[in-house]
Order: sequence, then C-alpha cells, then structure tokens
Amino acid sequence: MRISVDYNRREFEQQLARDLGRDLPFALARALTWTAKDVQKNSKKWMRRDFDRPTRWTLNAARVKPAKKRDLVAEVYFKDFAPKGTPAGKYLLTQIRGGRRPHTRWERRLIHAGVMKASEYAMPGKGLKLDRHGNVPRGVYAKILAQLQLGGSGIGNKSERSKSARGRRGAMRYFVSYGKDAPRLGSVRPTNLPRGIWQRDRRGQISPVFVFVPRAPDYPDIFDWKRWSQETVRARLPINFRRSAAMIMRKPNR
Repeated sequence: MRISVDYNRREFEQQLARDLGRDLPFALARALTWTAKDVQKNSKKWMRRDFDRPTRWTLNAARVKPAKKRDLVAEVYFKDFAPKGTPAGKYLLTQIRGGRRPHTRWERRLIHAGVMKASEYAMPGKGLKLDRHGNVPRGVYAKILAQLQLGGSGIGNKSERSKSARGRRGAMRYFVSYGKDAPRLGSVRPTNLPRGIWQRDRRGQISPVFVFVPRAPDYPDIFDWKRWSQETVRARLPINFRRSAAMIMRKPNR
C-alpha cells in the first residue's frame, strides 16, 4: 500500500522558481522528501490516537522512498514484509479501507495443513490470553504447531518420540476439534466441540484458543490515513519548498 506525495510546479512561486534556475529540481526533490517524512512522523501520532495500544512494530511501519531530481515523486508506504507474522501493510490496509481482512500467515498455515477450511478464519477464543496490546503473544503459534505436530494431512501425526513424551506428561495441551459433522480423519474422531483449536489445562478443563468461523471478519475504516496524509502534504510542502530553496539561495557561490 502506497500513497504518492507529488506536487504541481505551477503552485510554486514563479519568481522563486526562476531564481533557482537549474537547481529547481534538487530543491523540489528535497522538499518532497521532507514532506514525506512529515507524513511518516505524523503517522505515529494518528495511530496512537485511533488504535488501542499500538505496538512498536505498527508505529514504525511507515517508510519513505525519497524523491530524486529526475523523479520528482516521494512515496510513503507501510512495510509489506515481515519475517514472522502478518506484514503491517496488510493489516493496516484493512483499517484504512475497511471491509473483510485477508487470511493471515497463521491461517494459511492451518489451511495448508488441512486443519482449517479455505473458507474459514481463525478467531481468538476465550482460552487465549492476549498480550497488553490485544494481540496473540509471540511464541503461541509456534507452540501450538509444535505440540500438534501437524503432518501433511493435518490430522496431528506424531513421531514415536513425541508419543512417549506425551505419555510422560499426560494429555497434550492443544488439540484440534473438527466439529461433530466432520468426517473421520485417520485416528481423529469428530467431537461435539465447535471447530477450532482447543487447550486442556492441568486440571483437565478445556477452552477454545482459536475458533474457526465461516466468514472473514468485517472491519470499519477507522484509520483515515490517506486524508490526513494529503492534508499534511498541502500544509507542509510549500513550507518545505521555501526552506529548501532558501538553503540553495544562501550558498555563497551562487
């Protein structure tokens, strides 16, 4: 997701543009880049205002591609890659545009393993304790996958080593419920529990960690980032251009 920060030269002060001469493209490129950085800086303020306890990863998601003399366009964009989890550009796009969110990397992993249908989405259950930012704590996904030992069929295949370890520890903490109407998958039988991933605590009580729902969650467009960015550009670009031009005009060799 990107928003271009561009500017029409006709809006510049004509006399100042003539005074700059061949230095005009450089002055423009620098002003555009400074303005893009203003948008980047303000993005943190907007996020803190509209989001509930945003993480540092979210607050630092905005990036700037500087303008050049031969390419007078500066870009402000959100990171679209993450080594683990969902890239900020994807989940922020849902907050900006609204609508249904796409599958997360975690959900795609469950679908690929055969645990979840391609039409389903995994929503946090009451047995999942979220962190102080309201997100799934780091390591939970890996722990679930490790304990379930998901095979290619997604039916919870275990190695001999994991079976013996299970015998020493008692019942596995996490397990998958395929729903009472699900067909038998290998050694896994359907249950009366709703479809999802469940946990069993030391006392034997069970609670849902992730519940599989049949449709994507709908999100409102609560983060009007594009409009605020455009307002920032209109307010800051003339100021930044005059500042950039003044720096050039002050050079003694002009």
